[in-house]
Amino acid sequence: MKKLIHRGSMQNVPKVLMIFILLISFGSPLLAGITGKVAGSVTDSETGEGLPGVNIVIVGTSMGAQTDLDGEYYITNVAPGEYEIRASMIGYQGIAKSGVYVIVDHTTDLDFALSTTVLEASEVVVTAERKIIVMDRSASELSVSGEDITAVPIVKDMKDYLDLEAGFDDDRLRGGGFDQTALMVDGLSVVDNRSNEPIMMVNLSAIDQINVIKGGFNAEYGNIRSGLINVVTKDGSSDHYNGSIDVQVSLPGLKHGGHSLFNVENYYIKPFMDPLVMWTGTSEGGWTEEQQASYPYFEGWNSVSNRTLSDNNPDNDMDPRQARDLFLWYHRVEGSGDLGQEEGKYGHLPDYNVDVSLSGPVPFMTKRLWDMNFFLSHHTKLELFALPTSRDYFRESNSQLKFVFKPSNKMKVKLEGLYGEINTVTQDPEGAGFNYYLNSATDIFNYYLANSDAYANGGGASLYWPEALSPFDIYRNMLGFSLDYVINPNSFYSLRISNTSIRNRALGPQDMRDTTVQRYFGSQAVDGAPYGFIVDDRYTPSGDNMVFASLGGVARDKTTTSNLNAKFDLTSQLNKRHELKTGFELNYDDMSSDYSTSYDYAPPNNWRAQSRSYPMRLGAYVQDKIEIDGLIANIGLRLDMNSPNTDWYTVDRYNANLSSTKKYTFEDVVPTEAAEGRVKLSPRLGVSHPISERAKLFFNYGHFYSMPSSLDMYEIGYGTFYEGITFLGNPSMDIPRTTAYELGVEYALNNMILLHTSGYYKDVANQSGYVRYVSIDGSVNYQTVENSNYEDIRGFEMRLEKKRGDWLTGWMNFDYVIRTYGYFGRQAYYEDPRSDARYSAQNPLQEKPLARPVARANINFHAPDYFGPRLFGQSIFKGLRISLLLKWKAGGYMTWDPLETYKLSSNVQWKDRFDTDLRLTKDFTLASSRVSLFMDIQNLLGMEYMSMAAFDGGDDYRDYMYSLHLPMYEGQIYQDAGFTAGDDRVGDVKSDGKDYINMPNRSFLMDLNPRSINFGLRVNF
Repeated sequence: MKKLIHRGSMQNVPKVLMIFILLISFGSPLLAGITGKVAGSVTDSETGEGLPGVNIVIVGTSMGAQTDLDGEYYITNVAPGEYEIRASMIGYQGIAKSGVYVIVDHTTDLDFALSTTVLEASEVVVTAERKIIVMDRSASELSVSGEDITAVPIVKDMKDYLDLEAGFDDDRLRGGGFDQTALMVDGLSVVDNRSNEPIMMVNLSAIDQINVIKGGFNAEYGNIRSGLINVVTKDGSSDHYNGSIDVQVSLPGLKHGGHSLFNVENYYIKPFMDPLVMWTGTSEGGWTEEQQASYPYFEGWNSVSNRTLSDNNPDNDMDPRQARDLFLWYHRVEGSGDLGQEEGKYGHLPDYNVDVSLSGPVPFMTKRLWDMNFFLSHHTKLELFALPTSRDYFRESNSQLKFVFKPSNKMKVKLEGLYGEINTVTQDPEGAGFNYYLNSATDIFNYYLANSDAYANGGGASLYWPEALSPFDIYRNMLGFSLDYVINPNSFYSLRISNTSIRNRALGPQDMRDTTVQRYFGSQAVDGAPYGFIVDDRYTPSGDNMVFASLGGVARDKTTTSNLNAKFDLTSQLNKRHELKTGFELNYDDMSSDYSTSYDYAPPNNWRAQSRSYPMRLGAYVQDKIEIDGLIANIGLRLDMNSPNTDWYTVDRYNANLSSTKKYTFEDVVPTEAAEGRVKLSPRLGVSHPISERAKLFFNYGHFYSMPSSLDMYEIGYGTFYEGITFLGNPSMDIPRTTAYELGVEYALNNMILLHTSGYYKDVANQSGYVRYVSIDGSVNYQTVENSNYEDIRGFEMRLEKKRGDWLTGWMNFDYVIRTYGYFGRQAYYEDPRSDARYSAQNPLQEKPLARPVARANINFHAPDYFGPRLFGQSIFKGLRISLLLKWKAGGYMTWDPLETYKLSSNVQWKDRFDTDLRLTKDFTLASSRVSLFMDIQNLLGMEYMSMAAFDGGDDYRDYMYSLHLPMYEGQIYQDAGFTAGDDRVGDVKSDGKDYINMPNRSFLMDLNPRSINFGLRVNF
């Protein structure tokens, strides 16, 4: 078989590095900023005139500056954090200002007024007033510290916190997918280049500061269209040790409402165990008509026994009680323990969350290696799966180790590594795909196991077969090298080199079935079922036609990727008005995609998708930050180039070589040509206009590009034995583009409260979309990817924030976004003219734009030290805090067309959702350590919201919808059809005032957010 020609491989890495070295000699690379700047003026307190020659020093560092002839100064390349900065001059009283806070990528304004009056003290120390508004921000940007994040209830990792911020919703940021969002850690890219999505593996204990930019990105940022998450992690100290311990434990409990799957009252169990119907059947008068309609039909154990006794197979004979006991055994129902079976359990163990860190000098090495220090952190999250699977816990663990040393006052070197594992299970019993795994313990509610109504064919049955979802492991690591060098007080450069690798491993079921006979029920032999995997597609004689073999555990994934990223950045403060940046980035990937299904009992149903690619990208930019009175502007230009680095197949749309009979010779006979790369030029402009010390306007505009998924570019799906090629990638596709505009205002109230509002518009073009081609005889039927989709996104955001205060602090935000999306041309083309014309007449081009506003708030109550009665000289309320997290989201829209008019679309709306979480905290000091004890209560008010998982199929869903009294039923055609109008909304439940509502049958899956309690201990030393 002919091998596809790739124009690069990992063997070419030396050549790639040589190209990189040559490029360095002409410029410098893309780098997410990890430092800030301090600037200001020094004046004579009596005359107000600028003082030249004043020494400005950042205490505890070797960094500083001297004022110019106008009394102005600036200090560049300052790591984020809180500092004390001193101003001194002979003949003047020195002043030191503490609490000066530096933010990544921004200028901290700090002015001094020196007095000629010389006191006995060497200097005056004052606390700097922290300004609420960052004047040089020309885009919507959020800066938070690690302490800000850990103070919020229910938050256990970085993604939990980001999901609470304005613009983030359902894994989208301002309407754009996470594949348009970048993550930088200490200036190093941490992105899965297969999907172009950030890898959220940064521990909260390691976070010093997070900057989230949601638009108006400067020219230094590439491969990004929706957002940048820029994380700066903590460094260790060279002279003392620090550490932290954060342990959280939840109370055991089900993660859904209603009865356990193994309870005799559960939807799937009650018809087989209720004494009123289990012997004679559900339709024999023991239940009302409403009960019969609310549970699965069952013929009764008497009937089951009669069938086993009347057939010609003596090996399955059972009396009614033995048949019932066999059901108990297979389903591990409560009471099966009396038969010798281990009863089924889930929700019986607590969840755990542990995040620890340790930092300081490296033993025996610090003095020998330029004040070398380290920072080590580890995070493990164990969440009990919300439904039974082959694993009890969803487990995610991440470790980070960073070494920092300073060979000279001008040079700083960092070596750091991230390593993480996710141990989870596949999404569904059958099927496969890229990253086909559950992302959390409750993610199982979103997939087949909880949503299928095919009980006998791997749906509900799989709930009682642990091996239905087989293990899935993901291994991730990043190694990085950083070098920062100060050329002179005005210029510095940074070099960043990182290698990121990810491995998916889904190798099939791990526990095989013990097929030896364990006991008999009558003449029916029982082996190790329902445990273990075996190749067998027979129904198990359990009364409900379950299958405990073959219809599950089929997904396989051996996908791997390795990414080499090299960056060099040069920053120069040309003068007090202009800061120039220029740089470039080189990215080189080795991506191997290999996922498939394994139906051992039916091999022709197996399919496989594979690809191997070595794409390259290069980005270069230049930008100028202009800072003058009344105007701060960021003006830049960026160049992006990508090389698919491969030859690709050239075939006409309906080529017979894509069919099932010829697909295995496809690579041998189809000609290839070099895939086309792209070159893009992106102008960027951001302007901030300070109106006063308490208000500013800002505006930004730019063109932004991000790479499509590598799977969309390089994958070939070979389908099952009966199918032809089902998917053919397109490495020559154009790079999707977003043209974005934003206008906003910030206002500070009493220098205590910040009000931020902004409106934005995003024109998304050349978005990749799937297009299908079908030949006239149907033998060729595949999808490919073309730049046929578009989006039009408009939104408004508001954030109100109060970070200081004796009694009350917190924030609230509001997010309103409208997405209009569709495609140009067609989503399917048919060689048959009649089929093509029919499809064209029925093919919609655009989705209806509907907004779902979101509001969130975190309100913190805390008493000042002087308040309340005192005990042993301390206020009893000292360190006591109450934190409320409030979330509201408008209900989603759906189409409901009971009269099948085919004229309705997104015409009914679900109930709005409101959630309340609470944290109670007590802080105190023990020895030299800061200790916090806290308790989180999730869903404090016990609010219940209906889930679609509660419906057992389409009939159950329609019965519920027919029973509602919806406003749409006011029309005469609905009155004539027997509908009743009213003010109901989808999601309403049966109550005293609404006893007419026909509730979903699977009530145990209706409420998927029951109240839960979590206890925590946090120690910082």
